[in-house]
Amino acid sequence: MSHFEAMEALGQVTIYDLLENDQPTFTVGDKVHAAITQESDYEAAYCPIVLKKPGEIVEILPKNQYRVDFAGEVQIMRAHELSIF
Repeated sequence: MSHFEAMEALGQVTIYDLLENDQPTFTVGDKVHAAITQESDYEAAYCPIVLKKPGEIVEILPKNQYRVDFAGEVQIMRAHELSIF
């Protein structure tokens, strides 16, 4: 279970839940890279490969989240954590 899934199970929301609409920012197949770094997001617990390798959107999830494949390392990421490659 990801951090965001655990928060949702507890009924907690983030500021991004309030600001973002339900329209997907990316589509399946888009090439993306992580727009965050360990320095910019100290809570980021992503594998280093996620922060260095390009990824591909493989599934659109609710609440503007995406399942992204980073060279075999699949992570659930939010729209504000990604940018087009």
